[in-house]
Amino acid sequence: MRQFASLALIAAAIFAPSAAYAENLAFKLENNTSRMIVKFYATPVGGDGKRLELLNKKGLWAGKSRSLTIADGTDACVYTTRAVFEDDSFYDVTNKVDFCESDVYSIEE
Repeated sequence: MRQFASLALIAAAIFAPSAAYAENLAFKLENNTSRMIVKFYATPVGGDGKRLELLNKKGLWAGKSRSLTIADGTDACVYTTRAVFEDDSFYDVTNKVDFCESDVYSIEE
């Protein structure tokens, strides 16, 4: 009976939903503007994901880049984004970004 219970636990682990194994999405954010980005938000498209602020109170100077990671525990790839600049202006992406397909994301003026 113990052997059957062990096999059942192993099978459950193998066939568990893949969302439990969601991967983090790493990418490089490039600031190709003349202003500092003070906040950078990403929100998964579809579903009930929450908006994440990825710069963690560390601005990104004009002409610089930084490696960022989306670690929201989901298996989402496509996100909408918003960059907020030091003068409180912002840049919203008009197209959705697939971070599973792209490892560099540039903000342009």
